[in-house]
Amino acid sequence: ALPLIPAPLAFGADSAEKAAMVKEKIQNLRQECAQERNQITLSLEALSRLTVPGVDLRPQFDKYKAELAKMEDKARLLRDRAVSMKEKGQAFFSEWEQQTRTIHNEDIRKEAEKRLAKRGKSYGRILSAMEEARQELVPFMSDLNDVRKLLESELSASTVGSTKTLIRQANWHGEDVRESLTDVEK
Repeated sequence: ALPLIPAPLAFGADSAEKAAMVKEKIQNLRQECAQERNQITLSLEALSRLTVPGVDLRPQFDKYKAELAKMEDKARLLRDRAVSMKEKGQAFFSEWEQQTRTIHNEDIRKEAEKRLAKRGKSYGRILSAMEEARQELVPFMSDLNDVRKLLESELSASTVGSTKTLIRQANWHGEDVRESLTDVEK
């Protein structure tokens, strides 16, 4: 059926299909960012509960390690997504630019070039925020894992007490990552 559709209509249908696909990917990215922000919160809450006086340390530490494992999965997904978006985005915009050059009508081509530039700028901001979140994730995950390693060697109230500065630092780094993820969502 597609060969029977006049070229401009087929291109329009293809364009609409691509737009729907891009919209779905953006929605998925937003959802992933929200889930990652939520996991940061859950990980930090489980960590903070270790400092509550009288808490049963072993079960709480196990909960923390479980949340940390989930956080590590989310961090891996974020890193992979950032790399993938950079690679695929370059190919996508290169293809779009080539298609735009094939438009013969100058007015339509200029309008298409404006749209391409606007979407490219927007995509660039998303990539920048993703890269920022990816970079901020490094010290955050390091903090969380350092606490885990320390408490695995000796789980006691005094050892937990010695991690308060590191826990505070993890909270700051976690907030940085959350802010970057919020920027991605916007």
